[in-house]
Parts: sequence; structure tokens; C-alpha cells
Amino acid sequence: MTLKYLLRGIEDTNTLGRCLSESVRPGDILLLSGDLGAGKTCLTKAIASGLGIEEREVTSPSFTIIHEHLNGRLPLIHVDLYRLGRHADITEIGLEEYINGENLVVIEWADYLDGPLLEQGLRIDLRLIDEKVREACITGRADIWKERLLELDGCMGKK
Repeated sequence: MTLKYLLRGIEDTNTLGRCLSESVRPGDILLLSGDLGAGKTCLTKAIASGLGIEEREVTSPSFTIIHEHLNGRLPLIHVDLYRLGRHADITEIGLEEYINGENLVVIEWADYLDGPLLEQGLRIDLRLIDEKVREACITGRADIWKERLLELDGCMGKK
């Protein structure tokens, strides 16, 4: 199942993040991809805010690769694979220990991954339309994500 939204500025990105935060559960994996500057970290900040985590605490973990934010409704594990490049090995960075059914794991540059995470996660591709407008294409397996994608779409329609 796939949803598409035009995000016309930071407020629309914040709305998408808040709506996503309402539908995620422990153990979920959000797989963010898109060009540099497409808004992956901004979306992660908005998700964190919706979980009750201070947005200012969320920065791009490009150099540390993994940041833990444990003080929200769900523990948020924020991962950035940019420095690792194509075919990132999650065992080398210890990501497997966070995929334990308790955390929400948000992975930036998820298109660098191979393997089963791509099957179970919710893919969010952000594409630059122009300097202010992004397109968000959200795709998840129907057997895992259909109900929550319908909730997300309802939330986005209200805001």
C-alpha cells in the first residue's frame, strides 16, 4: 500500500511527523530515503516531537550513526547510514540490538540497506520538488501497515 503527499514547507513536514508518531508502535521500523536536504532529519524531529521528545534533542547522527532518545512515549532510535554508504552492515554498527520489539527505529539513508528490514519497515521516500516543496511517498506491506496507513491518511486529512 502506498500513500503520497506534497509537503509544502516545514509545517506540512511537521504534520506528517506528528501523524506518523500517532500510528507507530513498539518494534516499528521507519525507513527514510531521499536526496541530501530532502527533509529526513526534519521529519524525524517531527516524529520525535509527537512522541514527546524535545525536537532540539534530535540531530543528525551522521558521525555517531545511532542516537538514542529514551524519554518519549516510545524509545526512539535514530540511525543515519550516510557515512556507511551502500550495503551498510547493521551488525557492524550494533543496530540489531535495537530491533527488539520495544523501540521505534528510524533509519535515514535506508536505501543503503539490504535484507529483511526492508520488507517489514515502512518506507518513506522524500523527494525534492523545489526548495520549499517535497513529495513524500510512503509504502508498507499491506499485511503489516494497511490499517495504520489508513489511520495516517485520516490524520493527514484532518490537519
